[in-house]
Amino acid sequence: MSIFGKSWDLHVHRALDITEEENLKLIADTVRYLKDHGKEVVYDAEHFFDGFIASRDFALRTLEAAKKSRRRCFWSYATPTDGTVTPRLSQICADVRKEFRRAVLGIHTHNDSDVAVANSLAAIDQGFAHVQGCMNGYGERCGNANLTSIIANLELKMGHTTIGRENLGHLTSTARFIANWRICPCAATSLL
Repeated sequence: MSIFGKSWDLHVHRALDITEEENLKLIADTVRYLKDHGKEVVYDAEHFFDGFIASRDFALRTLEAAKKSRRRCFWSYATPTDGTVTPRLSQICADVRKEFRRAVLGIHTHNDSDVAVANSLAAIDQGFAHVQGCMNGYGERCGNANLTSIIANLELKMGHTTIGRENLGHLTSTARFIANWRICPCAATSLL
């Protein structure tokens, strides 16, 4: 089950109109409730990179709030406007990995700045293991990370196994099928 939490203090104050402490409590209580009811949780730290740049400490505290459940939880860092360029995103991912060494970290990027695939690969290079995206990069506004490109890069250039090299040829026919039918299957791939 995926849930979203505000990780940018600007959104906590303007969109939710609550205090930072109230936001942290909402995150912790929601994750705990779902885990107590047998759900696997994917916690999406919405606008994490913008939030990290604005207030590193608060953004990290939102992740700590999700971690309080002391149970397995995927964390996916959404960057919907994708204004974070790859070198900066890679640096932030490395910083987060140092803070949360045992967490299963993930990335969710949009392609507004045409760096969604590069940002996803940079996150993987920093130890992130869960990637969200769409086939052919379809998605909101300028699109999401293109899983077709990410899968091929992971298999052929980065030494990871996703669908297996023997299945890479199917990506072309799948991409063409989706393009011809104008359907938009969103998915995620995991290196676990």
